[in-house]
Formats: sequence, structure tokens, C-alpha cells
Amino acid sequence: MPTFRTWLNVHRRFIAPALLVLFFLILFFARSLFFRSLQFIQKPFVSSGTWISNQYQSTFGACSVNPDDYERLVAERNQYAIERSEIERIKLENTTLIKELGFLKQRQLSAVPAAIISRVVSNQTSTFMVNVGSDNHIVLGSAVIVEDGMFVGKVTRVDKTQSVVTASTDFQLATGVSLLNKTRTIGIAQGAAGNLIELKFIPADEEIHPNDLVITSGLEDNVPSGLIVGVVNTVKPEPEAPFQQAIVEPLSDVRRYNHVVILVPSL
Repeated sequence: MPTFRTWLNVHRRFIAPALLVLFFLILFFARSLFFRSLQFIQKPFVSSGTWISNQYQSTFGACSVNPDDYERLVAERNQYAIERSEIERIKLENTTLIKELGFLKQRQLSAVPAAIISRVVSNQTSTFMVNVGSDNHIVLGSAVIVEDGMFVGKVTRVDKTQSVVTASTDFQLATGVSLLNKTRTIGIAQGAAGNLIELKFIPADEEIHPNDLVITSGLEDNVPSGLIVGVVNTVKPEPEAPFQQAIVEPLSDVRRYNHVVILVPSL
């Protein structure tokens, strides 16, 4: 009859794999039992947390979304936005007015402040209406400026209480201009596409370069010299032609302003 030792020697090669399989089976069932126990323990805590959350929402949530309170908060928010916008507008206008008054005092020019009440802006047209007219001594051809003497256009129609201003970037407006620090007229500034100004009829022998400052020449009635029209962006020489051309970029965009200053004959 075979002994245990003999049986062990015969089956030794099967014992180690069997023990390894048994170990993993025990580990698997122990892990499963552990997580089931953990879920059992967590369940009452989860239920308690859900109950507390529901109680909080029912007690305090209703107050936070009360229709009357909500409407009141929305109204307060809107009023704050309106007041903030008005304050920022007044600050901007105040800064602009200080610059304009300083320029007018320095140049000893007579002027009438005007509010813009409507605009017509397209690729080729740029006009706006202001709330002053002949009753305020506005005349045709009066120069219109903003800030430190930046030229933005001329009055092209005058009624008793309103006037129409054509912007310097409008295709229909032409203005005599010169370069800063030069006294003679060098060309005509006329509106061009893209909110730019085209400088035409510049004599071929005239020296003009990018970044040169262009100002009004002063040879037009009601448009004094030295008003800033813009800065030269591009020069387009034509060697065989008697004139050259340039593109001028305005230093101000009238679409950004709510009011302007109209220069008038001395009162």
C-alpha cells in the first residue's frame, strides 16, 4: 500500500499550481466580500446625505429663487449696468471736452458744441446729423472737430435747428490740405474706401513720406489751417504723371463720438 510520502512524490508537480489557483480564488472572494461590506456600510451615509440635501433645498432653496426677489435682483443689476454706462460716457465726454476747450482757447476760435443725433455710414458714405443749426450761427462749410483739433468733416446742410455733417472719409467731401510745417497746399483730401482718405493732386516734386502728418491748408472759408486730418499711410508715386497720390489714415473715427465741435465765424 503506497504511503503519503510516496503519493506526495508522485503528485508534487500538481500541488504547487493547485495551491496557487486556490490562493487566487480565496483572494477574489475576499475582495468581493470586502466591497459588499463597504457598500453596506456606505448605504446609510449616502441616504443620510441625500436626505440632508433635500431638506436644505426645501428649506433654503425656495427662498433663493423666490420670483419677487429674483425680479428685484435683476432690476438692481440692470440699473447698476445703466448707471455704470452713463458714468463711463460722462467721463469720456468730459475728457474730450477738456481737450477741445484747450484747443479752442489756444487758437482763439469760436465754436459751438453739438450732439450727434443720427448717422448714415456705409462703404462710401459717412454723414451724421447734429442738433444745432443756423439759429446757433452754423454756416455751410464750417469745419467740424473733436478733441485736440482733429478734423472730422464739414457742414454740408444747415437748417434752423439741425445740420448735416459730411465726414472726411465720405467720397463726396474734398478738403485742401498740406503737410505739417509746410505752408503751401500740396493736394486735396477726399474720402476713400475702408474709412480712409485719399490724397490727390500732389505735385510730383512734392516730398511726402509715410507717417507724415496731414493738416488742413486754411485756404477754404470756415476751415482754419492746422486742423489734423490724418497721417500718411502709403505713397503711390507715378513717375510719368504730373501728380502723385497717397493714402491717409484719419487719427479719429467720428463713429466713436457722441458729440463734436463746429467752428463758426467769430461771434
